[in-house]
Amino acid sequence: MSSQSPSLKLAVASWLYGDKTVGRLLCHYLKERNLRILVLAGNTVSPSLVEWLAEKCGLRILGVTGNLDDSSVASALASKGFFLEAGSFQIENMRLTGMGLMAGSKEYSDGLSGVATIAVSFLNGRLHRCCSGLSSGIVDEFAEKVGADLVITGSCPTPCVNGETVSPGFAYLGWVAVVEYSLGGFRIVFENLRKERLRF
Repeated sequence: MSSQSPSLKLAVASWLYGDKTVGRLLCHYLKERNLRILVLAGNTVSPSLVEWLAEKCGLRILGVTGNLDDSSVASALASKGFFLEAGSFQIENMRLTGMGLMAGSKEYSDGLSGVATIAVSFLNGRLHRCCSGLSSGIVDEFAEKVGADLVITGSCPTPCVNGETVSPGFAYLGWVAVVEYSLGGFRIVFENLRKERLRF
């Protein structure tokens, strides 16, 4: 029996922009690859799309809000999945916590031993960034406070990696990221629903 933990994979998308066609393509892509967890990194725009992805596609949805999301998206994330701005979510050896543009203050705990912490934010930080999109130093403070091993930002139009910061690119442009974690670290693959693929 191996003592090494099996890897855990999850998909990350941002800027679905309420587009049901993108939602259907994303659902098909995730089912084809047997991925059951989807992290939405902001600007989903449509609460009905969150509900559809959870109910019809059978996905576990976790997410934060972006600058185009309103409280109905936050409510849909809370009722149909997990609203990361309200707390941390742990699955196996991975803990996700989020900072978006809706929730008020909350208490954050430091990283846990043996568990990788992923901080999800719609915005780039000033230090945790991989494009010239919207940014805030608060993201850097948040990432440090939670002991983030990886920071996911939803505000970059094309996929990018800079150190421990990753952005999936905009879903309405076809981009989705698959993040895999095992004790050896993170492996990230970006795919375009139009079949372009980038590995990091």
